[in-house]
Amino acid sequence: MKYILPNPFNLSTYGQDNGQAYNRIININGANENASHYFPSNQLTQNCTILPPITWTTSSQSMSNPSNHIIVAQSMQNNVIENLNNTNFDIKKDELVVIGGDHTISIGTGAFLSGIVDMSEVGLIWIDAHGDFNTPETSESKSLTGYPCAINNGLGLKEFLKPFNNNFIQKIVQIGIRDIDILETNNLKHQNIKTFSNLDIEDLGMANILTQTLKELESCKYIWLSMDIDSLDPIYCDEGRTDVPVTGGLTPREFQYIARKIHQSGKLRISEIVQINNSDNNSNLVYLANRTIEILLGLGKFRINE
Repeated sequence: MKYILPNPFNLSTYGQDNGQAYNRIININGANENASHYFPSNQLTQNCTILPPITWTTSSQSMSNPSNHIIVAQSMQNNVIENLNNTNFDIKKDELVVIGGDHTISIGTGAFLSGIVDMSEVGLIWIDAHGDFNTPETSESKSLTGYPCAINNGLGLKEFLKPFNNNFIQKIVQIGIRDIDILETNNLKHQNIKTFSNLDIEDLGMANILTQTLKELESCKYIWLSMDIDSLDPIYCDEGRTDVPVTGGLTPREFQYIARKIHQSGKLRISEIVQINNSDNNSNLVYLANRTIEILLGLGKFRINE
């Protein structure tokens, strides 16, 4: 079974939370949005179970008290766990793509996973411009959006760690990282997180990096691939299209190549695509997300002789 879960939760001031971005991503037909009229088939709606969007009890917008953000994010995390538990998702054979929302949604995805599998069997590949490996002690901004990868590894706010029941992910590889707080690097080093920056991509090439990534995770039965659209270079994804763009990032081709190679490993079970703003000029990113989800779920042909 192939599942798609919209989780439009966000803690930023941008437009990811109004639900329209995921609707557009899921409902594209044909080669692009302009071709939808001429190509009425839709790979995602025809081949996947589209789950009801995750909701939460209060709004995260315009809140001056950071503790309110924690309450709202806890509500989101709990709703993800409850909704996915109701799907009878089987990690041995099913596939799930979660559409965000900002990267904070990963604390919900990870907490759900921790309830159905030994997390020592799961490898997390984190595609992002940012490490998202801060704790309140190391973060300069104190923003929750900088914590989710660390939380999944068992570091940080106790409010979010409790649902994991001490079953945290242990194997993590980060790719595309190029904006890390000074103290955040200490967290990454202490936890032995393998990271590849944009400079490593230049030195090694993406094919080599993915070979090393899969080697690092070869002891894992399953892979969780979490892709932030701000991993792209701002020439493709500027401030109007995502939350915090950082120069020197991936190309759309590399973004899809990552999805393809990880899917081909046969271990991919959970994927996320996050941080796409709902903007009128976001058609290219919306299509990129749609096509990438098709790749993640193995829908369609990508070479003539496949």
